[in-house]
Amino acid sequence: MLQAVNHTELEIRGAYPKVEPLVRLRHIARQLQLFKPRLARSDQAGNLLTRYRGRGMNFEEVRDYQPGDDVRTIDWRVTARTGKAHTKLYQEERERPVVILLDLRAPMFFGSQVAFKSVVASGIAAALGWAALQHSDRAGALLFTDTNIDTVRPRRSHHAVLAMIHNIVARAGELTSPVTGNSQPLKNMLEEARRIARPGSALFLISDCHDLDDSCAQPLYLLTRHADLQVIRVSDPLERHLPDQSLTISDGRQRTFINAGSRPLREHFAEHQTQVRARVEQLCRKHRLPLLDFDNTQPLIPALVAKYGSRDSALAARRTKR
Repeated sequence: MLQAVNHTELEIRGAYPKVEPLVRLRHIARQLQLFKPRLARSDQAGNLLTRYRGRGMNFEEVRDYQPGDDVRTIDWRVTARTGKAHTKLYQEERERPVVILLDLRAPMFFGSQVAFKSVVASGIAAALGWAALQHSDRAGALLFTDTNIDTVRPRRSHHAVLAMIHNIVARAGELTSPVTGNSQPLKNMLEEARRIARPGSALFLISDCHDLDDSCAQPLYLLTRHADLQVIRVSDPLERHLPDQSLTISDGRQRTFINAGSRPLREHFAEHQTQVRARVEQLCRKHRLPLLDFDNTQPLIPALVAKYGSRDSALAARRTKR
């Protein structure tokens, strides 16, 4: 039985992620199941079932002995009962490399309450990295900034997750404004992910998905031919609907006044954001990609457990939240 975790102590807040809270997220790793057991295409040992047959933990069937079969796999009971040699077949367990694609571009540096999108996205990335390691999978990451892509090669090691966390904190710490005049498109990350992801990898794209559009269709198609991808969309409610009063938005240095009291402005803004979100959802349906939504104004840990935890873990998270 899983021991209850004080989710309040693990919550992520603020404008910039910090190393210590991201490291503490390892305490919920046991409660997270990144994917259900399924057939995989990787060739390394681990916890995911594949079509490869060999000596593993999961018995599959008994068949007639064939020349070349390992004599250690002979089922002597069936052989004695039938008078004909039979061999046991096992289904091997193989690992699934987990690669986290984390968007840390300027538009992620925004939040109206509790935490910025970049901070919540960093928390999700760290939790998924710890969960992968907990299940004996290799964990790595691509950190996508306005001008660069940092690569943390997948390894089955605490050092890999810690290296990812330190790189996340460093890159997110460079953000100063949600507005930039020259930011590379999301399709660049998808193309780079295709280059480094081995067949059978599990990819998690964590972004606000503001430019997950038709320009990404071809990279998505090529990427998902040999790897599984989940899209995790992090958004702020203020980005979907403006309140009916004027707003002052600041990047910590400069302030901008928005006359949100104008009803036509609010309606136009809401309509545009609805179209953007619908475009992302349509693209995910086209490529059969799971799309999970996270609200950066809501507690992160219960949301993670609700989406990736077992039924018992999700119930425990709801009780803790109360």
